[in-house]
Amino acid sequence: MDKLDSKTVLTNYDKAGMLRILDGFPRQCQEAIKLGNNFDPRLPHGIKQVVICGMGGSAMAGEVARRFSQIPLFVNRSHDLPPFTDRQTLLIAVSYSGNTTETISALKSGIEKGVFAVCLSSGGEIGRIANAHGLPLLKIPAGYQPRAALGYLAISLLTILIEAQILTDIGRREALFSELDRVRTQCTHTVGATTNPAKKLARHLFGKFPLVYGTVNNTDLVAMRWKTQINENAKQPAFWNAFPELNHNEILSMVKEEYAHRLFVILLENHYDKQENLLRMHIMQSLFKDHSVGFRKVTASGETELAQLISQIYFGDYVSFYLALLNQVDPTPVALIEEFKKELLLRQSNSIRHTRQ
Repeated sequence: MDKLDSKTVLTNYDKAGMLRILDGFPRQCQEAIKLGNNFDPRLPHGIKQVVICGMGGSAMAGEVARRFSQIPLFVNRSHDLPPFTDRQTLLIAVSYSGNTTETISALKSGIEKGVFAVCLSSGGEIGRIANAHGLPLLKIPAGYQPRAALGYLAISLLTILIEAQILTDIGRREALFSELDRVRTQCTHTVGATTNPAKKLARHLFGKFPLVYGTVNNTDLVAMRWKTQINENAKQPAFWNAFPELNHNEILSMVKEEYAHRLFVILLENHYDKQENLLRMHIMQSLFKDHSVGFRKVTASGETELAQLISQIYFGDYVSFYLALLNQVDPTPVALIEEFKKELLLRQSNSIRHTRQ
């Protein structure tokens, strides 16, 4: 039996039940649309731009919204707000835990500036700030890792911003659900490794340095998500970039054979790629072959743009899960991140204490 088909391996390493959450992602997206439809933040008229503040998995919700925005939308990964933030800016603070220090800092700056702010969170400090200042708060169900709550965060956010006519409509919701169901049917653990596309791709990535390539203003956000999921779930180095920028620099990483043989490239493609970028992908495939760089093209399907983007993200989540099993790690815990946060908080507290003395 293939290792990835073994229930014993699954039990030994998926101790926190990431597979259950993965299999439940289509339902999560359905619930998220209901959350968004039942939330009325009563946005003011005259919004000219949107700043979405978030980090990690929470920021990815902003990246999805950016893909469909009809007005300038900036995803802010910083303690500070961008200098163009003004009274015509809609500020959205997205923090699944509600305790993300960078997002809290940016939200407080926005409140001081008098910017209209909306919060998405499961609670925490963001929830307390929202209640204290009377800010609209969409409360997301708790109990998930932030990266595993993308449906709740991104789809509910899209629903709110579509209602406010800030985003283009995402099309028939059933198209999204149908495509997510297809991915789950093909990729869940009970589907054997010989026919499961996620398990097969994870095999190719095992022991390699994955390079995930998307296209600008299209699948670049998917590439970023694949990279971070491989980092957090599989605890493995991975990198991402986008066409056409990568052709101006990263292409040279293939020149030295001792590096090239350790790489494996994922080319993300969908029906909304520009012909110029598709041509670049085609040329790159020839170069990969010439320089013995392993690669696979992952093509999205689905009736709508959203269905293609989210289903491709979903497929990558399964790939990172199976790569975690191959790496013999539990995909859920992120112990090193938590240790870093504790050390950062300790040093910040010590710095404040010394300043007051």
